[in-house]
Amino acid sequence: MNRLTFFILFGLLSQSSLADDEFSFPQFNGLITAAVGQDHLPYKQVDSSTQPSLLIFGRLGNAFIEGNRVGYPIKRFGFGTLSAIGQLRTHQYLDASDTNLTNLDRDRAIEIGPQLSIPLGAGYVSQWTLFQDISDKHKAQEFEISAYKRLIYDDFRLITTLALQYQTQDLMDYYVGTENYTPRSEWTQEIELLAVYDLNQDWSFTAMWRYYLHGSEFKDSPLTSEDNTQRLAFGIGRHF
Repeated sequence: MNRLTFFILFGLLSQSSLADDEFSFPQFNGLITAAVGQDHLPYKQVDSSTQPSLLIFGRLGNAFIEGNRVGYPIKRFGFGTLSAIGQLRTHQYLDASDTNLTNLDRDRAIEIGPQLSIPLGAGYVSQWTLFQDISDKHKAQEFEISAYKRLIYDDFRLITTLALQYQTQDLMDYYVGTENYTPRSEWTQEIELLAVYDLNQDWSFTAMWRYYLHGSEFKDSPLTSEDNTQRLAFGIGRHF
């Protein structure tokens, strides 16, 4: 999958807003939150960083936006839905100026690929996703199996997600490999909690926590001091 696929995905996202050769921007329905985020990265000599962030959850025309991911349904089946999805890999990066262990940056990557969503019953939904880097960063793939459930209690909503992510050797090598250490592919575990509390009809408090538990190949790298990555964000959002 290459950059051409990215432009195809962009075309799919724009398709619903073209009519009679005139462009009309699709309406957004959802929640946009101005937040403060903190990243706790497992790299040696790197402290936790705090920065402003924007959390977006909702639909833009036929496209759906879920934090750092944007998707577009391609085909609906009796058992589930096939979508094209893209994401910004926000939880893996390293600025080489923060450490003396490497002189190479490990950048956030832009990834896209297919996703198959299958309802499991009792409110649970499974997702099977294959990501390919299109930003010329790690140039590799990740396969993710996840399941999520939405819980609603009056003005409070909680979305819980559990995931397993198979990171290929090239992806691992980009983020934790060195001249003297070449990691193998392995699985990463993830848990995500997204909480939304409605303050009134227009405004909500939003909090998000993501926890990634890496394997021994990741932890044994000379660049890392821990086997986990954490992301935390909270803020006030407006409904549209």
